[in-house]
Amino acid sequence: MPISQALHDEVSKRLTQAREETLATVRARTDSDGDTPPPIAPGAHMAQGDDAGEAEMTAHDEQHFADHETALLHEIDAAIGRLESGGYGICVSCGCDIPEQRLLATPTVQTCIQCQERIEKEGHTGRGPTM
Repeated sequence: MPISQALHDEVSKRLTQAREETLATVRARTDSDGDTPPPIAPGAHMAQGDDAGEAEMTAHDEQHFADHETALLHEIDAAIGRLESGGYGICVSCGCDIPEQRLLATPTVQTCIQCQERIEKEGHTGRGPTM
């Protein structure tokens, strides 16, 4: 069953806002003002007398955050695509409707609660951490 127009409009607004905020964060992390390298650059956190290891770790953290933000942008764009194509609000695993409250809480969600719980349970196979 397609989502209501009110839900469509609210989710569209939230996804658009989240996309703009994430893009602004990515730009702040990757843009340079000309005099200093962008925060994500390897040498951006190194000043005279600084600890090279700490500067490298900070740059690594910046890269990790950028990777996370890139993945989030992909999720947002995918949700906007599903919203525009009419596939939004349908669990990609079982095809059932995803409850409105879940969609409002996490507009990029792709699964119903039951399928998400199953996926998480299957992901914990008891083998312990892998390298």
